[in-house]
Amino acid sequence: SLILFLFLIVSAHCAFFTFLISGELNKAHIIKKSLLRENVKLRIIENRLILTSKGEISDGIVCSYFKDLIGLKKSGATSHVQILDTYVKKTIGFYEFGWFCSDVMLKLGLIGTVIGFIIMLGSLANITTFDVTLLQGVLTTMGSGMGVALYTTLSALVTGVLIAIQYFNLENGCEELFSVLNQISEVSIDSSL
Repeated sequence: SLILFLFLIVSAHCAFFTFLISGELNKAHIIKKSLLRENVKLRIIENRLILTSKGEISDGIVCSYFKDLIGLKKSGATSHVQILDTYVKKTIGFYEFGWFCSDVMLKLGLIGTVIGFIIMLGSLANITTFDVTLLQGVLTTMGSGMGVALYTTLSALVTGVLIAIQYFNLENGCEELFSVLNQISEVSIDSSL
């Protein structure tokens, strides 16, 4: 039950950041498509990022990145790589937590397996005679210990794999977001200023 509880918490964490990155990715694609059209520009007016064809861009990673990038370009900088790396490092924590939790799930499964075997083998210590009724109790205890071992291992493996799949998708979303931001920075942003 501890493994399933942790799985629900970690899945909620992943769902939150997947939703956040999905929204940011949508904003980045809108900006990319808009900047390809003529007379569309990104402007900072009263500390708000404005896309002339769509209006104000809501706060978030994309908005902060372009505010910083436009300020950097206006001050005469030619490269955007350092600022992009800063934003990449901020989002690494979104999915690194998931890889850590996936590994923890497997270790919890191993702990449960060891506990199950201890329960199973602990019942053998009580055997002093070869009594049929005593052996029935021992076999029942051994069966429950083996059940703990196998169910814990199964639940840990399944939840660990599901967490890994979720965070793999989140990591891909983050990589795609920064790929789009890099494309905009190299191709479209200079003509937008």
